[in-house]
Parts: sequence; C-alpha cells; structure tokens
Amino acid sequence: MIFDIKITQKDLATIVLLSILFFGIAAWNLGETQAPQTQWQTTTHQSFYIDLGSSQQVKNAYFWVKSGNGTLSAYHGSPTEWFSIGNFTLQDRATDYSVQKEVALSQITQYLRFDVEAAIYDSRPNFSNWGIVNPTDQEPSPFIEISEIGLSSPSDTQIPIVNIVGLDNTDTTLSHLADEQNLLEIPPTYMSKMYFDEVYFARAAEDYLNHAIPLERTHPPLGKIVQAVGLAFFGETPFGWRIMGVLFGALMIPLMYLLGKKLFSTWIGGFSASFLFTFDFMHFTMARIGTVDTYVVFFSLLTQVFFLVYFANVLKYGWKTSVVPLFLAVVCTALAFSTKWFSLFGAVGMLALLVVLRLRDIKNLKGHLSDKYAAFFNRPFLLLIGFIGVLVAIYFATYLPEMFMGDSVGTIWQLQNAMFSFHSGSVVDASSSPWWSWPLMFRIDGGNVPRWFDVTWGLPNNTVSTITAMGNPGVWWIGFGAMIALAVIAFRIEELPNLWRRITKKETLPRSGRWDVTAIFIVVVYAFYWLPYVFIGRATYIYHYYLSVPLLCLAITYFINKYWYHRLGKVAAITIFTVTAGLFVLFYPVISGVPAPQQQIQNLIWFNSWGFLG
Repeated sequence: MIFDIKITQKDLATIVLLSILFFGIAAWNLGETQAPQTQWQTTTHQSFYIDLGSSQQVKNAYFWVKSGNGTLSAYHGSPTEWFSIGNFTLQDRATDYSVQKEVALSQITQYLRFDVEAAIYDSRPNFSNWGIVNPTDQEPSPFIEISEIGLSSPSDTQIPIVNIVGLDNTDTTLSHLADEQNLLEIPPTYMSKMYFDEVYFARAAEDYLNHAIPLERTHPPLGKIVQAVGLAFFGETPFGWRIMGVLFGALMIPLMYLLGKKLFSTWIGGFSASFLFTFDFMHFTMARIGTVDTYVVFFSLLTQVFFLVYFANVLKYGWKTSVVPLFLAVVCTALAFSTKWFSLFGAVGMLALLVVLRLRDIKNLKGHLSDKYAAFFNRPFLLLIGFIGVLVAIYFATYLPEMFMGDSVGTIWQLQNAMFSFHSGSVVDASSSPWWSWPLMFRIDGGNVPRWFDVTWGLPNNTVSTITAMGNPGVWWIGFGAMIALAVIAFRIEELPNLWRRITKKETLPRSGRWDVTAIFIVVVYAFYWLPYVFIGRATYIYHYYLSVPLLCLAITYFINKYWYHRLGKVAAITIFTVTAGLFVLFYPVISGVPAPQQQIQNLIWFNSWGFLG
C-alpha cells in the first residue's frame, strides 16, 4: 500500500478529541466578531465637538483609526469657549492599521472639541527602502480615516456620545464617528484591534479581499490569501482575520498524530506527538494571531508526512516504489514556500536524506564512476528534477491574483529580487533574539527571548492583558534534551571514543549495525529547520523556531514510545503529559491575552530575559 498508515477507531477518537480540544480553547476569546464598518475620513483640517448630554467625568478618548495618520488637538469647555488639553499623534507608526489611539483627557465636561489635521500617510517607505515594489505610483498625500470614537469614565465604563457637531463645515459624514458605539470595546484590547505584525499580514488579507495589491510584499502571497478566506466569511473583524489560523492550527493536530503513528507504529506514538503539540505555547499563540506562520508550519508538517511515507517505502520496497507520496511532498513544499521562504530549510534536509540513501545504494554498484553517476540520476531522481518545476509553477501561480490586479510578470520577478535583498540584509531590531537562545528560552546578555506581542494596562479589577510568543518549558526543555540524546543515537556519537582507540591502535573496526532511521529523520529535519539561522545576519525572532517545535515533540515521543511498556517509563511519560498540560494552564494568561492580575503575570517571570509586560 502506498501510504501504509493504519488508523484504528482508537486513533480516530484520539485525533478528533485533541483537535476539538485545541480548536475550542484557541477559538475562545479569539477576537470580536463585529467591528465598526462605517468610516470618516479627511485629507485636510477638520474641527468638531462632541456633546455628552450632561457634564461627565471623562478619563480617556479612544480613536479607532482604520488607516492614515494625523495630529489631534483636544479641548474641553463649551461651544463658545474652549480650553486646551493637549496635542497628540493618531498613529504611532507609519505602518499602523486598524489600531486604537488612547488619548488621556481627565476632564469633567459636557463638551469635548477635537481638531484633526490629516498628515501625509505613506507606509511604503518601510518597504521601498528594502527594494520592495510599490503597488501604486501615486504620490503620498495627507489622509486620515477613523472608524469610531469612544469615551471612558474613571471606572473604565463607556460614556455615550449624544451628538457630534462640525465647526468648519457641514460634513454629514461626521456622524460615522459615533454611529456604532455598541460595537466598541472599552478599554480596547487585542480583541478589537490589530496587534504586532497583523498590521502587515491581516491588512494584506483585507487588500486581497478588496481586490487591491497589498502593501505587505516581503513574503509570498499564499498565507495572506488563506487569511482572506476568513475575512470573506466573517467580515473585516479581528475574529475574521484570525480564525483561519486557529483552523489550520487544529488541523496540525491530526498531522502530528500521523507523523507519530508512522514513525513509531503505536497509539502512544501518535498520542504523545499530538498531545505535546496541542499544549505547546508557540503553537497556541501563533495560531491565534493574524499572521502567516501557522500556515507555514501546517504545509511543512504535511510535507513531512508525505515524505516520510515515501522514505519508508523506499527503505522497505526499494526505489521502484510509487513516487506519488514524493510528488505530494513537493506540492506541499511549494505551498509552504509560497507562504514564507524559510520553510525551504527543512525540505533541503529531507532531500539530503534521500541523497545519502541513494549514495549508499549505488556505492557498491559494479562499473565505472560514470555508471554510478548515471545510476544516481535514475528514477526517481530525474523525476525529482521535474517536480522542482512543479514547485516553481505553484509558487508563481500564487501571484496570479496580483497579476489580475495589474502587476506584470516583470514586476513579480523584480519583487523576488527585492524580497531576497530584504531577507539577506541586515535588519536590526532591539526585540530580536539569536538562534542559540531559542531552545532554552533565556539569555544572560540583557536581551529578551520570548517575543512580547501586545499589552493592555488599566483593565477592570486592576488586571492587564498581555500576549507573548514562547514555548512550553515542558516541551522545549525536555524536547531539547531528548533531541541531544537522539543525536547521539542517530549518529552513534557514543561509539566515537572506541572508534578512535581502535584507529590509533590499528585494531580491526567492528562492522556497523543497523542505523536508527527514525532517530536520523527527527534529528536531521530538526537541524535543517534550526541551524541555518546561524548564518542569517538579519534580525531573527523566537517564532522562527516554530518549525522546529514539532520535531521536539517527536524527540520526546521517541523515548516515551520506547519505554512506555516499562512501569517507570509509563510513570515518566504521564508526568511529562501532566507537566505540559499544567504549564499550559499556568501560563495561559501570558500567551492568550486573557486579563489577569499584574502580580500573577509577574510571578511567571522566571528569568530576567522573560519580558511579559512590554
């Protein structure tokens, strides 16, 4: 049989239960399902005042800024006499999009006046400096677009806006600033805004949905197109731009089970791999943010499943086995590469496994070197070269939506060069972390390792909402130790001292026994996903380690499967499962954004490099 993965009813029940469990936890409080849809915009100067109906104690004003930028002057008083509160900028970064600007007022008043001056808004320089092709040749101009204004009391409850009156003209669209007050979250959290790189990726998904060439062009299109599907079903809302990540995150649970079952041929192998991945922090947090990393890992896992099937078939039946699984692995590699380029690292590692296996099989062939060279490229390696053409075709096919919107083939090709220049450049970011700090999640040189994404202070009951990308210590620390042990097994490092002694004493070397192919597969793929970052000079972040996390789960599973039927082995495995799930519950406020007391979050800062509060 080509795929040869035997799935029982017990396997199916385990897959379904774990997938539903993850989806349920990850989809809960994912984001608001409704958001303000009407917009007010200006390209000049506009003045207006807000009538609260009666004198109110106003703590903050929140401006839901959709796009653009501008300056804001705030006043309190009456329509005949105004007193200045201060001046503010409505967007902190040129690339901000669909975020909220908090303006501290601290006034007792019935009337609030705001003067908005549109500023030149152009997020393009952040990309054009990297050589990224611009989607438009229009010169930037002053522009600001605001969805809604919300006001809060000292107790952080919403203050209703009775009326908005224009001072400079009779702009009837000013009413859009207060026509969807029931859709506001006050104070606003991640539930009602874009945070971290959502301002690039989720915005690009909205661009695709609205048939516009996206501003975010430092990565290929596929992940953003997948996000656009969620927006098509659930609207341009936080839930809409995040739900596809949760769905693909849940679909990764069955893939982990299939990997475990194929590698170890046992229920505990499938269960252990999928259970550990279900409760990993990085998997959970990245599935809930509207970026594309989850899709990269999904397609990469799918690649590993199909490759492993083909690799096992070659070992069992020889090179004349069906190439269908290999072709499907190449297709999945193309989909991963069409989402983010760095997924190619692991694919190169899997290709290296095939090459080594091929060299092993032809080294004992009789004949000249030319005969061995020709034998190397016999089926399926010649087919594999053709499969690379399929990969390239799929990759450029993902750019078809942009071509239909006006980009030429030459522009798309130029974009590839610009993307390469960016990713091979020397981007510097104080919040980045080096590759060597990821497995253990701490460093002693003063930098941060977990990547903090978002924080909201001053929530009701003195709570704070924070989201941090990091790993579950029960998976990452135990997994890294297991990976080191597995490397010893895979490459027989424990034999090196005896090997050296025999060489120096000119003794006959013992014949090698059977190689542990399972250990080799796990270690090699892990190394190819992680170690290439040694040579990358630009800023890197801990979520670049996400592709390696499934291999950590498999490394732990290797030993759980090996010792499961020993009493102490079963006790150790159950302890690991319990610790992993317990740590997930303990750190849930840090990785989910759910409001929690500040002291509770600070108690989870085990190392100085763990910055959970910004």
